[in-house]
This record gives sequence, C-alpha cells and structure tokens, in this order.
Amino acid sequence: MFSTISIAISSYINIMRRNILIISLLILSSLGLKSQIGGSSIYSVLSLHSSAKTAALGMDFLPCLTDDISAVITNPSTLSDINHNDVGFSFTSFFNDINQTSLAYSHTFDKIGSLAIGLQYLNYGNFDMTEENGDVVGKFTAADYSFTLSWGKKLDNNVYIGANLKPIISQYESYSGVALAIDLAASYQSTDRTWAVSLMARNMGSQIKKLANEDFSLPFDLQLAASKKLAHAPMTIYAAITDLHQWNLREDDPLNPRDEIDLNGEITKENKFVGVADNLFRHFQIGLEFTPSEYFYIAAGYSWKRNREMQINDAFSAAGLSYGIGINYSRFRLCYSRNEYHRYGSPNYISLLIKI
Repeated sequence: MFSTISIAISSYINIMRRNILIISLLILSSLGLKSQIGGSSIYSVLSLHSSAKTAALGMDFLPCLTDDISAVITNPSTLSDINHNDVGFSFTSFFNDINQTSLAYSHTFDKIGSLAIGLQYLNYGNFDMTEENGDVVGKFTAADYSFTLSWGKKLDNNVYIGANLKPIISQYESYSGVALAIDLAASYQSTDRTWAVSLMARNMGSQIKKLANEDFSLPFDLQLAASKKLAHAPMTIYAAITDLHQWNLREDDPLNPRDEIDLNGEITKENKFVGVADNLFRHFQIGLEFTPSEYFYIAAGYSWKRNREMQINDAFSAAGLSYGIGINYSRFRLCYSRNEYHRYGSPNYISLLIKI
C-alpha cells in the first residue's frame, strides 16, 4: 500500500514539475514590461515577510539552510529534510487594525524531495461605506489570501533548487481579483555549511481575474543573496542585492523635489554622485545574526531603501532598522522582531515554530 502511495506521489510531483516549467515559460513570455518601474502593481502580500527571523534580519529571504520553516517557504531552494514535519505560525501587527497571519508545514520524501504548503492572510480591517456627501451607509472589509505550494530538491551536497506556486485572491468590498505567481530559486551551500548563495526570481506571473477591471502587475523581483558564518565568532552575516532587473528605484515625488529652489527662484540641482549612490544603496539589504547559544539568537538588519521611503524631512528617523530575538526550547522556537517603518508606528512580528 505504501509503495503504491509513494509511486502515486512521485508521479504527481513529476507532473507538477513539468507544469511548473511550462507555466513559468508562459508567464515569462507574457511578463514583458509589466515588471518594470512605472507600472501599477498590486498583491502587496507577496512582498511581505512571513517570518519573524527574516524580518529581523531585514532580508526578503534567507539564502542558507535553516530549521525555520516560516523563513524557508519564502526561498524554496532551501527547503530540505531539516524542515521535515515542521509547522510554523506567524502573526504580524501593522497599523490601524491591519494584520497578517501565516501558516506553513513541510514534509520530506526520499526520492521526490521536500514539499511545503503555506497560507498568508492579510486583513486590512473594517472600513466605512459612505455616500458622496459623506453619509455612512454600511461597513466593508478588504483582504488578500496567498497560498503557497513549495518544492525543494537537493541535486548534490552543495546545489539545491526549488519552486513556489502561489495563487493569490484579493477581496476588496464587492471587488475580487485572482492572480498566479511563481518563484524559481537555486542555492549553493558550502560543504561545511559556513556560507551560502541563492539566486531567486520572485513573483513572476500575472492576473487571472482582473481586480475592478484594471490591469495590475505583480511585484516581480530578481534577487541575489548570500550568508557567511564567521569562523571564530558566533555570528552570521547576511547580504542581498534586490531588483537586479532594474536600476532606478528612486520614487518621483513632486511634493518633495530633490532640486532645491531658494527665495530668488534659483535652482540648485541635486549632486549627481549623491543621486547615483542613493540609487545604488537602495538595492542592498544587510543583516547580522548573533548566536551565542543554541537556545537563542539576536538579529538585526538595515534597509537603506526603506529609510529613504519612510524618512521625514528635518527629523531623525530609525526607518530601515530591524531587530529581533529567537528562543529555542526542545521542539519549540519562539521568535519576535520589529521593523522600524515610521516614528508613529512600526510592524511587530511573532513566529512560533514546532517540530512534530
């Protein structure tokens, strides 16, 4: 009986692998300019952290093998037997009753590789439904649902590959939309597991059902990430380069022009070197993990891009800074982190990991 089930699952995975490849080629061929800067993008739930540890490090995904299934499901090429029968639950509190809940589970098969399923639910809270004159006539809600089916496979002791298939459903009042996204990833893990590199194409895809009959693109991103564990200190350094497919990440804000105009109408142009450096630094994410004991870790990270996007002129801001802590006990791990977004509010992340 078990051999029959194993054969059936193996056949299903082979079919799924072929389908993922076919769908990926179709999506890539139709992606066109939708991923370029200047277009409208939606389904922001795809860009949010689903792991407190990843959020603490300020990274979009981790390049190294880890027993944190909430982090692994973001980068399927790090999905391995380390995550066998792991369950992850995460909760994020944003602003004004906006919150996110994430679930993940993984199971490893001998010949097939590792599979994981996940769910992200982003709740935007309750809103007043009003007439044009402002009269309140009711209430409505808005939410995003992102489902993840992950597959990861070890090709040899150093090379790992993986893919995510992610249907997304958005429900805003009476409007609904459906989209399909795919992640493709490959990782190299050193033999001694002290350093790792991952290349991932995230959120390739398009809408299946348009939201409010509008054309929106998914938040596509091509990223390269690496980690290095120090030889003589309990520290691991993380770094990532984001948006490899586009150079310009600076927003155009007519209310906050970069060129300065004095009282006489004289215009002082922004220094070109400053502009290039600002754009360059927006592509980088850095993080540091300190693990003095197997029972806990402390992590911190920084994003220059978030700092620039969330800064307030002539005011100090810690925007872009992230930090957190994790505690391990037996089969349980509890993680907490915080990302500094704005002086008036920042998201808090909590993850509970259980090895069944």
